[in-house]
Amino acid sequence: MKRFILFVLVLGLFLSCNEERFSTLVVTGQVAKTLGPESNTASVLLGKATVENLFHDEWMETPDPGDTTFWNDVFPARITPIANADVQVNSETIGQKLPGIYFKPAIELNYLDRYDLEIETPDGKLITANGFLPDSFAITNPHQGDTLSPDSVIAIWTLSDSSEVFLVGITPADSASSARSWAGSFQDTCCSVPGSVFQDTLGAFVPGEYILTVTAVNGGWNKSGLDLFLSGGNLDGALGTFGCAVLPKPVVFQVR
Repeated sequence: MKRFILFVLVLGLFLSCNEERFSTLVVTGQVAKTLGPESNTASVLLGKATVENLFHDEWMETPDPGDTTFWNDVFPARITPIANADVQVNSETIGQKLPGIYFKPAIELNYLDRYDLEIETPDGKLITANGFLPDSFAITNPHQGDTLSPDSVIAIWTLSDSSEVFLVGITPADSASSARSWAGSFQDTCCSVPGSVFQDTLGAFVPGEYILTVTAVNGGWNKSGLDLFLSGGNLDGALGTFGCAVLPKPVVFQVR
């Protein structure tokens, strides 16, 4: 979320270069139906991002050597969580867990239904978005418990209606493994897994158990910084994304 905020705020600076600072509402929202283990959740992150205008006269002066503004970030951005907003998905209230973090488990989610996000901030600003929950689907290859060689792993899954993209990921089952994790996005229903996924950073093969996950997504979901820079995401009233996703049971397989 931090990365895309920096992209979109830089655009705002160029559009309002006479202002000392630029602020905007930012949102990351999602509903997700997960089948392994089974759960239905809705979550929303809501904040106000503010960045100082690097081209304003105040910033063009000689900087203070002790100023820590640029120590951790490329741009001097600040994110302020927004508490006590009214957040709803299809008129069902999503409660606040912490300031700026809204979450509800066990929400009713049905395949192919439309889900509307509506946020009203404490100062009366309205943010809306919508998406359709993709249909059920399953991973068909590899099978649970398969043993494969590192250069022959092909992931295959069935089609999911209303999905716009499939997110594929492979991680070692052992959290202490030195093997790399891998993720990719596809619009097809299959992909070849690079053999380098099963190597460490020095290129040595790491045998063991690996977990394959495939997520069907409709709407905005971890969009690239460039997409957000150009389009601002898929929300009305704020920058950011709202998406609907289905995650079938993952597959655990061996690589030897």
